[in-house]
This record gives sequence, C-alpha cells and structure tokens, in this order.
Amino acid sequence: MLVRDVLDSQWGEASVARIVGVHGIGWSWKSREEMHETWHGALSAGLRNIRYPDAGTVTFEAAFYGHLYNGGTGKSGDDVLYTAADVADGFEYEILEAMAREADPAAFDEEIDGPASKGLVVRGAQACLDILERTPYLGGMTASLLIRQIKQVHRYFEDAALGEEIRGELEAAIQEGTRVVLAHSLGSVAAYEVLWNLKDVRIDTLVTMGSPLGLKSIRRRLARTADAEPGRPPSVRRWVNVAAEQDVVALRKRINTLYGGEVEDFVVTNPLHRMHDCTLYLANLRTARAVEAALG
Repeated sequence: MLVRDVLDSQWGEASVARIVGVHGIGWSWKSREEMHETWHGALSAGLRNIRYPDAGTVTFEAAFYGHLYNGGTGKSGDDVLYTAADVADGFEYEILEAMAREADPAAFDEEIDGPASKGLVVRGAQACLDILERTPYLGGMTASLLIRQIKQVHRYFEDAALGEEIRGELEAAIQEGTRVVLAHSLGSVAAYEVLWNLKDVRIDTLVTMGSPLGLKSIRRRLARTADAEPGRPPSVRRWVNVAAEQDVVALRKRINTLYGGEVEDFVVTNPLHRMHDCTLYLANLRTARAVEAALG
C-alpha cells in the first residue's frame, strides 16, 4: 500500500487533495506521515474555531521534502556543531545580519557592518549570533542550529539538483482539483517558483506563512517566467500572506508592494518562543478564513 493510500485511509481522503501544504526548514529528520498529521491537525483546529462545517474532513496532501537534505553536504556524525566561522560571506551572512537587525536594531554599530574579509565575516557573524541567542524570539535555538537552517536555505538556491527535487515534490502534490496551497517558511519560496511556472492547473488561493519572500537576498534569486515582473503567480487567483509580528524569518511583514500590489498581508501575533511555529500559523484565524473562502 502506498503512503498516500495509508494517509487517505486514515483521514478519509479522496485521491486528489483540495489543500496542499509545503513545509519549511527544520524537517530533515521527520517524515511525510508526521507532517501530514501535524499540519492536518492544526489546520482542522483553525477551521473548527471558525465553525467551518467540513473542518474534520478537509482533504490534505503533504508536499514533504525534508528527507532530501539528508543525502547531501553538511556536517554530520561527530562533527555536528556549526560556528560563526562556518557562515559564508554573501547570502548566508546577509540572512544572519538581517535577522539580527530585526531582533535588536539598537545593538548594531560599525563593528559588525559590511564585512570585507573572512575575518570580518566571522566577527560580524559572531556578533549577530550573540544578539540572536540572547533574544526570546528564537525560543532557545542554538547558534549551530540557526546556522544549519540558514545553510538549508542557501542550499536550496545553490544546489540546482536539490532545488529541482524540492519543487518537483510540490508539483507532484498539486493536481487538478487542488484549491489551496499552504506554504511555510522556505516552502513559500518553493511554492512561489512552482506556481509561477504551473501551466495546466489553476489554484484558487496561495497562503504564505512566516515567509522570507520579503528579503532582498531571497527576491533576487527567485526564478520566474522570463521578463516577468514580481507579482502574484499567474496560476493563482488570490495570494494571502500571514506573518507574525515577532517572526524574524518573515523579516518584512507586508510584501504587497514588493509583488505588484497583489498580496493580501495580515500581521498576526505568535508567542515569542514559537514565533515561527507552523502549527500556530496553520491554526491562525487569517489562515482559516482564507481556506474557508477558497473551499466555499
């Protein structure tokens, strides 16, 4: 029996899911089944909160790619800790610095601005990590884990084969009859690129949650149809963006003006220690109402 058959039997689903979800960073050692149970449960809870009559029977497909990060480069085994010296100049430092600036703007001075050499990158990266480790936003996340997750985002863009496999997973999950795509964190980047190039399927609503699509370092690497201006993917009727005020991954909370004025932005509140938690986004009122409107 296929994994999808097992999940369909468990949740009473038809062969085509009306909702597809794609996760973000941090799922490398989890499973498709775990994602399905976690996301379906949180989404159903949000829909029950607004008294959506079919909350218990919404059909959901997990676009899971976490396992793809287990077969490539990166530290493993006895060599598990990343340090500031492992933060690469360019993309990785830009992301780290942007997160630190969001967490504590007043802490920045000339000493950690604009690294011009590896030595300065290390000092700047360490200063940024010190800022982030003493803020409540990251819920006690270690510097090593934070660097590992930034490197996951970097690999998505730099490893062409990996990026193609991740997008392929989402493409396989989306079928005729899919109404909603829910995309969290890095998953929102993959969803944006996939939906820009989707030709045969129309999606009613894209919901991005805790998305880094507002970051300049992300935007300049996005793949779109040649000569297309940034905006709502043509395969999507409505784009809803939900960002927690406390979320340092979703650094720019409102992205409407960056994407052609075609995004409905909602800034919400998450607990500090779970500011980027996918389950809180999935159960959020704004997410639930967007899904309700799409499913009818």
